[in-house]
Amino acid sequence: MRKITRIKCLIVVLLTFIGTLAPVHAQQSGNFEISGVVKDTSGEPVIGATVIVKNTQIGTTTDVDGKFKLKVPHKSLLQISFIGMKTKDLKVTNNTFYEITLEDESVLLDEVVAIGYGTQSKATVTSGVVSVKKAELMSSVSASPLNNLQGKVAGLDIRQTTGQPGAQPVVLIRGGSTDPANDSPLFVIDGVVRSNMNGLNQEDIESMEVLKDAASAAIYGAKAANGIILITTKQGSSKDGKATISASYRLGVEQIRQHYPFSGARDYLYASRLAGSRGINDANVSGRLEGGAYPYSTGNINYKNGALEGYGYSRFTTEYLDDLISNMGQSYVDDLLNRQGYETMTDPYSGKQLIFKDNHYQKDVLFQTALTHNYDLSASGGNDKGNYYVSLGYINSEGIVLGTGYDRFSLTANGNYNLRSNLKLTVGLKHSTISNKATDPENSGTSTMDRSSRYPTTFRLYYDDGTPGIGEAGGSPRNRLHELYYQDISDKAYRNTIQLGLDWEILKGLHFKPSASYYMQENIYRFFEKYNEFNKGRKTLEKHDQYKQIMADAVFTYDKVFSDKHTLNAMIGMNYTQDDTYKLKGTGSEAPTDYVPTLAPTKPDLQRTTSSLDKEVLVGFFARVNYDYKRRYLLTVSARYDGASQFAEDHKFALFPAVSGGWNMHYEDWFPKTVVSRMKLRASWGQTGNNKLSYSNTQGEYASYIYAGNPGVLNSVLANNSLVWETTSNVDYGFDAGFFDNRLELSVTGYNKLTSDRLYDKALPAQTGFSSIKANLGTVQNKGFELSLTAHPLSTTSPVNWDVTGTFSMNRTYMKKLPYNGRDKNRVQGGLVWDTKSGTYVETGGLAEGERIGGRWGYKYLGVYDTDEEAAKAPVDTKVSGSKMNKKKVAGDAIWADLDNNGVIDDKDITFIGWANPDKKGALINNLSYKNFSLRLVVDFALGHSIANIWRCRANANARNAIITTTDVTNGNIWWQTGDAATAKYPRYDVASDWDNGYRNHMRTIAYAGMNSNGNADNTAYYSKGDYLCFREVSLGYELPRSVCSKMKVKGVSLNAGVTNIGYITAFDGLNPEQYDGQETGEYFLPIQFNFGVRLTF
Repeated sequence: MRKITRIKCLIVVLLTFIGTLAPVHAQQSGNFEISGVVKDTSGEPVIGATVIVKNTQIGTTTDVDGKFKLKVPHKSLLQISFIGMKTKDLKVTNNTFYEITLEDESVLLDEVVAIGYGTQSKATVTSGVVSVKKAELMSSVSASPLNNLQGKVAGLDIRQTTGQPGAQPVVLIRGGSTDPANDSPLFVIDGVVRSNMNGLNQEDIESMEVLKDAASAAIYGAKAANGIILITTKQGSSKDGKATISASYRLGVEQIRQHYPFSGARDYLYASRLAGSRGINDANVSGRLEGGAYPYSTGNINYKNGALEGYGYSRFTTEYLDDLISNMGQSYVDDLLNRQGYETMTDPYSGKQLIFKDNHYQKDVLFQTALTHNYDLSASGGNDKGNYYVSLGYINSEGIVLGTGYDRFSLTANGNYNLRSNLKLTVGLKHSTISNKATDPENSGTSTMDRSSRYPTTFRLYYDDGTPGIGEAGGSPRNRLHELYYQDISDKAYRNTIQLGLDWEILKGLHFKPSASYYMQENIYRFFEKYNEFNKGRKTLEKHDQYKQIMADAVFTYDKVFSDKHTLNAMIGMNYTQDDTYKLKGTGSEAPTDYVPTLAPTKPDLQRTTSSLDKEVLVGFFARVNYDYKRRYLLTVSARYDGASQFAEDHKFALFPAVSGGWNMHYEDWFPKTVVSRMKLRASWGQTGNNKLSYSNTQGEYASYIYAGNPGVLNSVLANNSLVWETTSNVDYGFDAGFFDNRLELSVTGYNKLTSDRLYDKALPAQTGFSSIKANLGTVQNKGFELSLTAHPLSTTSPVNWDVTGTFSMNRTYMKKLPYNGRDKNRVQGGLVWDTKSGTYVETGGLAEGERIGGRWGYKYLGVYDTDEEAAKAPVDTKVSGSKMNKKKVAGDAIWADLDNNGVIDDKDITFIGWANPDKKGALINNLSYKNFSLRLVVDFALGHSIANIWRCRANANARNAIITTTDVTNGNIWWQTGDAATAKYPRYDVASDWDNGYRNHMRTIAYAGMNSNGNADNTAYYSKGDYLCFREVSLGYELPRSVCSKMKVKGVSLNAGVTNIGYITAFDGLNPEQYDGQETGEYFLPIQFNFGVRLTF
């Protein structure tokens, strides 16, 4: 107890000393002494709060009990402030004691939001701007700022389609169009335009504003067609001259949430060899089951891999036990069985004993428990001369897939300096270094995730000499251990941003704000594969991509309030943006050694180096006027005139205007506020553009070419000098309301977004010599509405604080206009199908005027033929070919619906299955706090989409003849014999690939362009509804009381723990229902994450 008292006294002395250093305690004659206590809203003392007499140098700080004493002039005005809390003014009366309560900054009512080239009071905003502050971002345990936006903003679609460390989610604002990959919004970080947020540390973010409609985004003109996300980073505080230091550590533990329903090696061998013995798809039974070519085959004793031979160097472990004993000896086999985990079983084909090893590859090798370490350190502060913020961040993240990971180092330094009373300098520096450890990016991860995750577990992990086995032969090894052993991959990115800006107040209210920025990104990628038994060429690849951006802005702003009624804010400016992209790529092979993993030692005649240089310039002139009358009647008008160098001479410039208005009805004298506390009606219209094309699209491109041994050039990209700007027009209308003293807040918005002259890669006939040409293709419509509801259900006197936010949005995308082509609705792609309602053939699919985009089509699966006699009566299936049975059906084959009843199964029999994209999304976020504890619960949902489980389809079809079986083969879901048709969910299983034998049963394909999936699972057997309810996050936080923190000599300590991506309630039978391309193929799985963190503030 004596020790605690000493510490307390020491802190009092220290605070008193600091107080003497604070801007002066000048004691003037006529002053009298007052005292008081400063507390927060929970009643805890605020230690170290600044208490000053406003506009003087008289001041002090509160002690460890939140108390203060100060001699002040009569009738003076006190100002009480503390970092992270709302500054409060208090008039001194005749009282000598004052009890003061400070609120957190998060409860400020007149919120200011960024709107592009400026800020505006939220109360007077009339367009689609939604702001998310740092407190809301930091309330989540996730370290991804984009993922933390999920559910907070209605109409903002955050799609977490992969668990690859460092991967950015797909982001869409108010729906995509025909090409979601190019529909990402524009990111503007402290005024610097970026295509993504890679490299930005969440700890550095002060706020994020989502500009959803054209009226708010039009000020960015040419690049704003898909909406804007404005990111403002922290700038520091200039309240009291003291530095605030924050240090945090976060530990993340990631695990695969669930596996696909793999069957074990024993079940795989039994099913495969039993199915193969029937010889239905392949009559050469012995060749397939005993030839050593497949994971279920015997015949591996003498299988040769280059210079290696013998059972210990075969790709697969399956063998007849007697043959292995005869060739390798009993002791060798005993060692396999007793020490190396080999097993035996009776072969359903020959009746002999099989020996094999189940390597449990997917569960024990390919996937792992992954750790993420996240460190952050920052310092901020300032005084009347300016303010600063500096931070360092480092994240090291393992991936749940063996050998994957992500490292990022980040540095941010921001400063604002008052050079004169009317002149302020702003400087900013951002740097990040990123290292990606992924499956071969040049192969898009196919070998590991798409194939390796489906490989049967009888393949050999290691040869007898200890080196990893190849798995599958050729250029796509499925053994991840082999990739990591032989492939050296380095993938690094360096990003640097430098910013300078001035704010010169020429006259009162008139400001000139010039600014300039330089952004550079370098990506350096190296790939080298060492000599191995299947790839002996030592393939080498090196890439160096460099992107530079120079931006300059000159902006004049004028703010004026006339007669205390009329508020005017005007802005005019210009922007210059230059983008330079340089790409260098070199390839080579057949180096003489593994020890020099560069292009230099590769054979000169096998080396190839290519490079490209692209320069784009955008010049824009813009203006905006905001006006309000008594904050009741609101009007905003803006326009931007942009010119882009990529377009042909006659189409370089375009105008993007916008107008919005609003009415704050609650400011009217007649407005009753008994129930409705506030009510704002608003509407807007605007236009934005898209210039995502290159010089080659309008001017053509040429490449080197060798013809008859002579060098020359070849036109490689066909020019289209008639390309015009893609333009998006947006109409918004809605209202914002507060009820019961704003304890219930509601925002409702409807919108109609039309994107005309859509930039599109138009397919060309093969005889043209070009695959496609960039063209303006029609008009796409996104139409929908958004709802956001925030409630504070408990009384202000309750010790428990409970905030609930719910969001809901509905969006559908339609093709409104297409170039005339003579077909009904000017349909592009698609084909003729039977319509059961009208009893006629109709054109459908592809793109057509008036029809919704994103439909999924396929063959209707009706069940299984139980006997050969039933199968003999089947309609002629035009898809089936290349198998022993040709177009004939046998027992166990699939029954496909002959919708037009013409005795033929063809593409005219396909039916509509569903939509690739959900049209309804929403979330519910609960934040509860009691004293120093906080609890956060987040769920989100999506409705209206269907997904093809292509992974399961390919497994049950044994695509590529070497795919692991699922538990469907053993649990009665697969037909095996007569009598199973009543309960079987899927057709028979065969080891001869359904892919290679005419898409007979599991796999189907549609010949009509624009109607088939990438995985050839175009049938209802493998489609299911993708609707889901996701339990996204549960987290618990605890703030140490300030009295405890003072004893630790820190300002604050916070602890948190939580779980994200917990699981789904869904009918989808795959792993991730957040698939918005209509299919799951075995991507990098989205893991469950356990997070633990601590933060200290000094």
